[in-house]
Amino acid sequence: MGSTNTEIEEISSTRKLITVKFTNKEVADYEQKLVKEFQKKAKIPGFRNGKAPENMVRTRFAKDIANELKSRVVSNAHQQGVALSGLNVFGVIDLDEGEIDSKKGATISFTVDIIPDFQLPSYEGLEIKSATTDASEEEITTMLNQILDQRAEYNVVEKSAGKGDYVRCSYEGKIGDDLIAQLAPDAPIYGSQSSTWEEAGSVDSPGVSAVVEALVGLSAGDEKEIIFDFANDFKIQALSGKSATYYIKVEEVREKILPELNDDFFKSIQVKDVVELRQQLSQNISSQKKQQNFQAERQQITDQLNQAVDLALPQSGIESETETILRDFMQRNIQQGTQKEDLDAQKEALHASAYKAAEDRLKSRIILSKIAEKENIKIENEDFSQVIMNEAMQTGQKPEKLVKELRKDQDRINKMRTDILLSKAMDLLIEKSVQANTDTAD
Repeated sequence: MGSTNTEIEEISSTRKLITVKFTNKEVADYEQKLVKEFQKKAKIPGFRNGKAPENMVRTRFAKDIANELKSRVVSNAHQQGVALSGLNVFGVIDLDEGEIDSKKGATISFTVDIIPDFQLPSYEGLEIKSATTDASEEEITTMLNQILDQRAEYNVVEKSAGKGDYVRCSYEGKIGDDLIAQLAPDAPIYGSQSSTWEEAGSVDSPGVSAVVEALVGLSAGDEKEIIFDFANDFKIQALSGKSATYYIKVEEVREKILPELNDDFFKSIQVKDVVELRQQLSQNISSQKKQQNFQAERQQITDQLNQAVDLALPQSGIESETETILRDFMQRNIQQGTQKEDLDAQKEALHASAYKAAEDRLKSRIILSKIAEKENIKIENEDFSQVIMNEAMQTGQKPEKLVKELRKDQDRINKMRTDILLSKAMDLLIEKSVQANTDTAD
């Protein structure tokens, strides 16, 4: 079936329709070859293996022969029409098999997304900026205070709440005579809470900031009415630009008591004294900064590559990346306690943001892939071993179990292979980069 007729039609700069046509004789010849194969293997009572009449084989195995014929014709069409098209095919997004018949021939159509040809920019000597990785005394003290906060006790007190104290309260919001709980039923945090704990005066509270601020100075049993103006661009349309009244009632105040820096405290976190504790914190901060530099340097390289290349991107790739980014974002935020209703309220904005990030990510991956090809970067067994060990440590699995899982999942192996290749390409660019400024970072 080598004498195929292939046509390529342009749908867009990144999408093509590839049509492969086979004559009835080509299909008939291929079908005949299949029948002979079935005939050799057929076990039919009354006939020795391979000696059953062709007509009987065709009748008895008609469905199997038809299925196999379709599979092989489509595979052959893909090989000659797609694989040998000369296009840099990103993926097949649609397949129209049409009718495959030995009397009528066959027409197989593939809709494919492609990566248009482009010129690589100069990628040696790219400038990157890295921040210092030294921990300042202020940073060490901030981290120490965070540890103390995590180990703080909260004791019930009769006094009024101070900033940082935790308050159990209830509140109800109205806009005019309408309950916010009814105006925005999918965002209960802005409507009413029958019993909730809030950190008085916290600037990081996810709830109504005016309520949190108003709790400072209130005691158990106190009630207060406050006004809060929602911003004109507030994410919930029903509330944006509106002035709300909140009725607050305090039920209980708990004072934050930080632990003392004494021997018992140091023993509980396995350090000798405050000097050793601050040394550990300094090392932790330095490690965090090195990781931040690691990410920032790669982002700078990515930004420079993307800015230097004008490239139309395959739509299916953008959509796939967008879904991945959105899914990861939703999972991460829900794990951190964000309500799904709050995320759903931002659906359009989140999708727009994810779409832009997907374009940048896909573009950089395509460019890095071409650099890897030009530089003849290879994947070694050690590269796979390192990735498997890292994933095993992160997931708590045994490496042997992970390897068994991978052997059953070719798509996962292919993704791992691609990620390793792109990572090695990025490592090469970092190695060839130039430090623009070693003391500060934008």
